[in-house]
Amino acid sequence: MNDSPSLPRVAMLTIAVVQGLLLFALYRAFDTDTWPSESPLWSFPLWTLIIAVPLLLLLSLDRGNAHRVSKMVAGVAVVLALLAVYTGWQAEPYGEFPVYGLSLAFIFSITLACFKTLMYLQQRANQVPLTYQVLFSNSWRNFLVTALSVLFVLIFWLILMLWGALFEVIEIDFFHELFTEDWFLFPVLGFAFGLGVIIFRDLTRVIDNITKLLHGLVKLLLPLIIAVAIIFLGALSFVGLDALWSTGNGTALLLWLLAIILFFSNAVYQDGRERNPYSPIIHRLIFIGLCVMPIISALSLYGLVLRLNQYGWSVERCWAFVVWLILTLLAAGYVMGIVRRRAEWTTDLARVNTGMGLVVLALMLLANSPLLDFRKISLNSQLNRVESGEIELKDFDFWYAKNRLARPGYLALKEITAEIGDSDPELLRMANNPVNKNRRHGMRSAEEMWAAMLYRPEPFDVPQSLKSVIDDSYVVRNWGDPVMFQADLDDDGQSEYLLFLLSENGATITQFYYLTEKGWMIGNFYQGQWLHLSEEARDAIKNSEIEVVDPRFKDLKIGDTLLQPVEN
Repeated sequence: MNDSPSLPRVAMLTIAVVQGLLLFALYRAFDTDTWPSESPLWSFPLWTLIIAVPLLLLLSLDRGNAHRVSKMVAGVAVVLALLAVYTGWQAEPYGEFPVYGLSLAFIFSITLACFKTLMYLQQRANQVPLTYQVLFSNSWRNFLVTALSVLFVLIFWLILMLWGALFEVIEIDFFHELFTEDWFLFPVLGFAFGLGVIIFRDLTRVIDNITKLLHGLVKLLLPLIIAVAIIFLGALSFVGLDALWSTGNGTALLLWLLAIILFFSNAVYQDGRERNPYSPIIHRLIFIGLCVMPIISALSLYGLVLRLNQYGWSVERCWAFVVWLILTLLAAGYVMGIVRRRAEWTTDLARVNTGMGLVVLALMLLANSPLLDFRKISLNSQLNRVESGEIELKDFDFWYAKNRLARPGYLALKEITAEIGDSDPELLRMANNPVNKNRRHGMRSAEEMWAAMLYRPEPFDVPQSLKSVIDDSYVVRNWGDPVMFQADLDDDGQSEYLLFLLSENGATITQFYYLTEKGWMIGNFYQGQWLHLSEEARDAIKNSEIEVVDPRFKDLKIGDTLLQPVEN
């Protein structure tokens, strides 16, 4: 980005509109369950490339660097596509296990990798020397331009909704219907995003002034967060570590503390070449206070190792170790500069931060490749605990393997169930219908609910499309014994499905589902969601005969108004 208005506006707007159209095509495919919605091997790379490549182009293109940017973005696209294909393969076979954990980790890590890549790409495309000052400036500009462009799109969309609502009030529905059509919104909002990028990239000085404002706020907070860290460590020396580990998230809190100290220090001192932002006394107190970072790092590692010794590796602990490694290397670089140069330690910041940017980029890419597959690491760790006799197979976390380890967990469970065979029916049931042993009170997974489901009047198959509707609703998050009925409530030859979640005092959920041309619809009973039931009534729902009874009074329809008489 530069101060001159040299942006290829027509090309950028074209890229933004084409991106909107491609996103619309992908969205429509997923909405209608057509290709590639059920093929992760294709959908992961398509989503990745359609989102990342245009964004990299929009933030990098100038009139004088289009050729260089295009070649570099093409190279980045190849890397992203290969990583996305591997991640998509980890989601195969489609529908056999949840992939939201896999998807979230991929989205987060690839977003961070693209953010880091963009800074180096811009530096190379504009043929300027590689300095931390350039990287630092580009990082803040990219973040603010993207954030403000998203805000611009949101405001643009709200204006369209206001436009449609105003005309709808005077009985002109055309605009409301047009502005809520997905085929209209995707390209138009894509155009708005491209326009926002052009506007804010042209306002470089304004963006830099916003950056200075944010830096000023961080400058005020850095002494406070260092004081918090010192006071906390002092208090911890009296209270002891048991109080910290008893929370279950002590390591995460320590890592957050370390991350905030490093971020604030980096934001305030930048490359260390500018005038000292603090008075000499405060500056010395800050760099002395920064020496507590190795203590925080050591404590967080100790907490992580405790968990590893107790439970072995998991995907979350693998990511926690990566975060710990990045933060510790940064902290070590800062502290080594303090030891070597005392008050002049900031002169080492540029070297440390530039090198660590490449380390972070490499780790984010490796974490989505076969070279550093956290799902395989986690699975091997848990299976090794079984093989070594540390835990029995019945204590193996089948639920975690199925719901968090994607393809490796799926294949492992198939192998385990094949080995069990008919030798241990209870263990086979645990493997085929695993329960989350670590669920929070009052929460459960969809798999748990379906595993516990009582079907009436006799066992039957629930359509997969209906299962998806129920899984995506709030029903799963409610507790109670699930009971599902199958009955033809309207004599049309097609079954409706009734779901009850029975608790000690009644039914927390009472719903029925019926199929229309628009898909499955949800109906409720006159009594509402909550239904008070006696113990005899709850037993009757589980055991008594079922019959469909016609109402005594028929419904009355007057125009579009439907009146439903109810007996007292």
